[in-house]
Amino acid sequence: MNLDLEQIMILLQRRYRAFQEISRLTSELGEAVSRRDEVSASLLLEMRADEISVVDTCYRKIWDMAQAGPEAAYAIRQLITSDPAAAPPSDSFEEQKIYEIRRKTTALIKEIQEKDRILNRRVGGERSFYAKTGK
Repeated sequence: MNLDLEQIMILLQRRYRAFQEISRLTSELGEAVSRRDEVSASLLLEMRADEISVVDTCYRKIWDMAQAGPEAAYAIRQLITSDPAAAPPSDSFEEQKIYEIRRKTTALIKEIQEKDRILNRRVGGERSFYAKTGK
């Protein structure tokens, strides 16, 4: 098995940068909503959708690499789905970087979710998804 760890690392880094942009756009969206600027809010939502597409594309490319065979699929599944905080020590620079990027991405996703929750409650009020679920 010859798994291209460097390519996986690059794709995860690209995915992380897209999440950073999603976070920035979510903050700007909150500001646009506060100003009741529907035009800006609409544009920001479109821009966020574009970045989400980048995230999906990067993840899909990584999973496409798993098509190389069962060993590749197993290795990729371990790298991508295991708990990055509990990652075993590795001599591979790329593996260490992959887990580091995943840890940063996990923290960033939680940050984005919180921003989105606040924004959703502000816009939706009692009709907000979060008002219904009590979160």
